[in-house]
Amino acid sequence: MTQSTDLGIPDAFSYHRLLGTPAMTALQKKLERVAKTSLDVSEELALSFGRAMNTGDALADAYIEAAFASPQGRKRARKDVEQALDQGIESVVDPSPELVALFGQLDTDPEWLDWDKVEHGAAVFRRYRELYPFLGMMSFPGFALETITKPLALTGAYTGGSAYGRYLETCRFWTDSSEPGAMRPFGVGRRSSVLVRILHAMIRHTVLPHPEWDRAQLGVPISQFGLFGTQLLSTFAPGVLLRMLGYLTSDADVEAAMHHWRYVGYVCGAEPPWYPETLAEGFKAQLLISLVEEPQPGADSQYLASSFMDTYRPSPEARGVSRIYGNLRYKTQLGHARFWLGKENYADTALPDPGLWRLAPLARVVPNLTRETLRRTVPAAAERIDRNRRRVRQEFLSRNLEGGEAKFKPVDKLAR
Repeated sequence: MTQSTDLGIPDAFSYHRLLGTPAMTALQKKLERVAKTSLDVSEELALSFGRAMNTGDALADAYIEAAFASPQGRKRARKDVEQALDQGIESVVDPSPELVALFGQLDTDPEWLDWDKVEHGAAVFRRYRELYPFLGMMSFPGFALETITKPLALTGAYTGGSAYGRYLETCRFWTDSSEPGAMRPFGVGRRSSVLVRILHAMIRHTVLPHPEWDRAQLGVPISQFGLFGTQLLSTFAPGVLLRMLGYLTSDADVEAAMHHWRYVGYVCGAEPPWYPETLAEGFKAQLLISLVEEPQPGADSQYLASSFMDTYRPSPEARGVSRIYGNLRYKTQLGHARFWLGKENYADTALPDPGLWRLAPLARVVPNLTRETLRRTVPAAAERIDRNRRRVRQEFLSRNLEGGEAKFKPVDKLAR
């Protein structure tokens, strides 16, 4: 853990309030039963993530702060980053020292990086057919964390008509970063990851001085703790939970996916004080996340969840078969949300009760198990399945995302 101990810990840090409570003790015992090992979180580790709540991305934040100090720099900020991504930092005319420092980090492989594991983990990530809706719905408990809800509510990034567009842009990022070789220099995944990093820095620059943002209470927007939670949501959660739907994912597969997303996170500016390398440590990380910030579901988190789920409703213009299909799709997705979130977390969203549709995900068990068996036993089938998954993902984005590409740009005006 290399993070400075001089940083203040925001009041939202909940470790000392939650440690030893019946709910947290029950959660720890539940996770330990599945992990088959003890999962003790030391105070030192917890405190380091408390400070991570008050830590942004030093290099990207410094670049945006310097660039936005003048109208000319603001205009160049995004263009210079894209130029450096496309042709290298040396191609940028008169780059700022902050941009040079940022790309110095990006162009230096961290000592823990294993490229074989990165590619293995990317292939595991591509394997899951249900992944993108799953990740969207598993974000709902995060919406109950004020440090996450507040930036989303202020920017309007996941509310109203923008919800589906922002979701699609996130799908573009997930897709780009998990293509073969995508995280290598000049790769599509590396490009998208850096643009997301710059987007986050712009949001921090805009939201931090907002009168509704209380740094003493919340730390910084899109903090190192928040980025860490995203890394775990993207890898450990599907690796463990989607086994319930017939995926034959080994522990080594999950650990490779965690390593892949550790590097994606590194390129996105995530450098948490600690990162899990094994499946058992993944369970410890889940417990740690639950201890660091206590969920507080309310109107904002419920609005975010309903805005996301409303994207599955039929359009107001839909009629006949299209409308019937749209309503079925909405009920099915409500069932998926209820299945994955469980009764209590789902109730916190205030979404409609899906009834027996909560069992809808189980319809995927036999097809997934069949395909997974073929993948593991027939090498040619494994290659064909991977090619098909890559094609389907690209077709989905081409069909739904304008131009098939994401802009990764902040909103023009805060929602409030």
